[in-house]
Amino acid sequence: MSGIYSGCFTIRSVCKKSFESTCNQYRLLSTIDVKVPVSRRAMLYVPGSNPRMLEKSFDSNADSIAYDLEDSVAPGLKAEARRSVADVLNGSRKPKGEIVARINAIGTGYEEDDLNAILPTKNVQAIALPKTNSAEHIEYLISKINQLAIPSKRSNGENPIKIIAMIENAKAMIEIENIAKSGKRHLDALLFAAEDYCADVGLTRTPTREELLYPRSKLVTTAKAFGLQAIDLVCVDYKNPDALREESEEGKRLGFDGKQAIHPNQVEMIHESFAPSEKAILKAARVKFSFEHHDKAGKGAYTLDGMMIDAPVYKQAMKVIRKAQAAGLSIPRISLNDI
Repeated sequence: MSGIYSGCFTIRSVCKKSFESTCNQYRLLSTIDVKVPVSRRAMLYVPGSNPRMLEKSFDSNADSIAYDLEDSVAPGLKAEARRSVADVLNGSRKPKGEIVARINAIGTGYEEDDLNAILPTKNVQAIALPKTNSAEHIEYLISKINQLAIPSKRSNGENPIKIIAMIENAKAMIEIENIAKSGKRHLDALLFAAEDYCADVGLTRTPTREELLYPRSKLVTTAKAFGLQAIDLVCVDYKNPDALREESEEGKRLGFDGKQAIHPNQVEMIHESFAPSEKAILKAARVKFSFEHHDKAGKGAYTLDGMMIDAPVYKQAMKVIRKAQAAGLSIPRISLNDI
C-alpha cells in the first residue's frame, strides 16, 4: 500500500508543479510590455519620377508611403527620380505615414547609386528591397545602412532603418525562412510581389487567386514565425472597388497585416479592410481586462460570454489591440461591469 500512496503523492506533486507552471505562463503573458508595431495597412507606391505625385504624397493618409525608384521609373529617368526622392526625404515636409524608399534590386547596377542617395537622408524610415532572394541580400543592405545612414538609424542606433523584403520569385520562396531569420533589428516585414512571382513560376493569374494561395500562405506563416509583418499583393484592377474589397478581406483572413496600393483611391478601402472593427476591438479589450483580472486572482482559464478564455485567446486579443493602437483607433475602457 505504501507504494500506491507514494505513487499518488508523486502524481499530485507533478500535477501541482504543472498547474503552477501554467499559472506562471499566464502571469508572464498578462504583464509583458509589447511594443506597438508600425501600421502598414496600405503601402502606397509613389513614382519618384512624377513631381505631381510626389507633391500629393504629403497629403496622403496611407499608413506607409513608398517612394519608388524601381518599376514605375523608366531607365532614362532613374537619376532624376533618385535626386527628387532624396530631396523629399531631406525636406522639412513629410507625409503622415511611414516613409519608405523602394530601391532597385541588387545586381541591376542601380542599387549603389540609390543607396548612396537615399540612406543619408534624415527622413527615410524603411527600405523596400525588391527581389530579395537570399539572406545575403539583407546583410548587404545592412552593411550599407551602417556605412551611410545617420548614427541613430544604424544597427546600434535608437531607430534603425527597417527593411521590407520583397519576395518575387521561386528562389526567394525556397529561401524565405533563411531570409526571415536574417536582418536583426532591421528586417521588419515580408512582402509578396504577385506579378513578378507569376512571371517567374509560370502561373496564370485568375480572378479567384487560387493559384497564389500556397505562396501567400507560406509567406504569412514564415513572417509570423519570425515576428515579421506580412504585406499582400497589389490589386492591379485599381478602378474596380469590388475587386479591391474582395482581395483585401481575403488577405486579412489569410493573416496579412496590410496590402500594397498603386493608386491613392485604394488607400481608404484597404485601411478599412485591415483595421480591426469596433466590435473586434471591444471584444479584445474585454478579453484583456478579464484575463488580467482573473490572473491577479490566481485563476487560470475562465468563461466569458459562454466561451473559454485562455492564453492563446489572450494573445490574439493583444494582437488586435496593438493593431488598433498602431492604426490610431481608440480602445474602450473596460470595468468589472463590462465582463
